[in-house]
Amino acid sequence: MAEEKERLEEVKKMQSESVRKLERDRLSDLPDFVLLHIMKFMNTKQAVQTCVLSKRWKDLWQRLTNLALNSYDFTSLTHFSKFVSSVLSHRNGSVSLHDLDLRQKGCIEPGLLDRVMTYAVSHNVENLTIEVNLNFERGFKLHPCVFFCRTLTYLKLSIWAIPWMTELPTSLQLPALKSLHLEHVTFAANDNGFAAPFSNCHMLNTLVLDRCNLHRDAKFLTISNSMISCLTIGSTIQEVAYKIVLSTPNLNSLTVTRDLIHHVSACDLCFLERVYIDVDAYFHTNFERTYSALISWLQALANYVQIMTLSSSTLKILNVLSTSMISQLPCFVRLESLKLKMKSSSNISDEKVSRIVEFLLQKSPLAKVEMIDC
Repeated sequence: MAEEKERLEEVKKMQSESVRKLERDRLSDLPDFVLLHIMKFMNTKQAVQTCVLSKRWKDLWQRLTNLALNSYDFTSLTHFSKFVSSVLSHRNGSVSLHDLDLRQKGCIEPGLLDRVMTYAVSHNVENLTIEVNLNFERGFKLHPCVFFCRTLTYLKLSIWAIPWMTELPTSLQLPALKSLHLEHVTFAANDNGFAAPFSNCHMLNTLVLDRCNLHRDAKFLTISNSMISCLTIGSTIQEVAYKIVLSTPNLNSLTVTRDLIHHVSACDLCFLERVYIDVDAYFHTNFERTYSALISWLQALANYVQIMTLSSSTLKILNVLSTSMISQLPCFVRLESLKLKMKSSSNISDEKVSRIVEFLLQKSPLAKVEMIDC
């Protein structure tokens, strides 16, 4: 009886192994393009590791069109850097690159960063994401090829280095670019003191700017582009505020966040529908300039916005204002809906919120008010 049971277990084991072998064979029998499509859902480390499965898989990863390089997948930055260099050296250079995503926790060497970006551009990259801390090297500048790439449709660039920031050329020549996300960059200005880097990005639809500065004595950042419909403006780490000039006639959605110190001017925003303002202030240091900047934005948008959402932190800034100061709030002539995004920890009473709403809607009696808990 025991022998029969043991024989039965052995037969089941053999059958199980046969099934697994058959499944492996079925996977390996799939066409290359199917296997490469499956590998797109892996990070690049996992994709490269498939080379040990069999001869069928040995060189397959070299034809990947998507590279996801993340230092979190490695035990040390040294191993990660060696892996990145090896991937670039052994990948099939005749295959165009669709996506490259590089993320490194800890400082990357300038030479490796330069090599990655140059490789991406030379292989016709379409979507490029770089999120790294840079091991600062005096005199180092990013290779300018990334700002003149004709195939890029999406670019996210976040390169943090102290005390240096990535300096962009005066004008970005990215004719196919549709979405641009910039963090920790410095915009260079022309002889008139205006920085206007986006006017030659003729397909640009979405623009996100966060912690961006102006170079040297520049005082104006001009966002001039007839195609932008979605714009997000974040904070700056620059002590001296610069003015933002909006020349975006097709702008539909605008988000303003964090510690606001920029003043703004705008005209012809007739397609502007949605505005979300979520700003904060360190009351003992920069409340006055935050308040002043906030009023500037509200005045610039008052003739256009239809749906406006204000965070509880924004309402707290407005609440501190005296009656004479809050009377400076403009009239929102096209406003249809005012949404108040309230946090449970906001510590602002319903009475104070009602006071602010009354001033905001003084000449918008038909606007609906909606409270949103978050």
